[in-house]
Amino acid sequence: MIVDSRYYNNSGFENTGEVQALERALARAERLIDLVTFGKCREFGSLPEAAQNSLKYAICAQAERYLIHGYDDDAIDCKVKIGDFSYESRSGGVLSSLSSVAAATLKLSGLLYTGTEVR
Repeated sequence: MIVDSRYYNNSGFENTGEVQALERALARAERLIDLVTFGKCREFGSLPEAAQNSLKYAICAQAERYLIHGYDDDAIDCKVKIGDFSYESRSGGVLSSLSSVAAATLKLSGLLYTGTEVR
């Protein structure tokens, strides 16, 4: 794992105190961040230091979201009820599960770039 519980706790993120729950959240967060960044977590060692720091921060932010809000991957974006009429909009997709802080961090660092990469 890129981020361990000690790094997470020293970075100022909220923790429930349960090490097992935190490690599960970190592992799941890393998998999601790896998906949305097209495998950047797997290339972690070859990335510039700034990109590595952005990945670590995004993983921590996502893990914090999981610890606070749970693992609801099919979140409801909008819920409207007027009289007998009700409407729910489900976001769907991987990016909808990403915390806003993690998304902003990855976007600003260019790690969400989906264009062709030349090496």
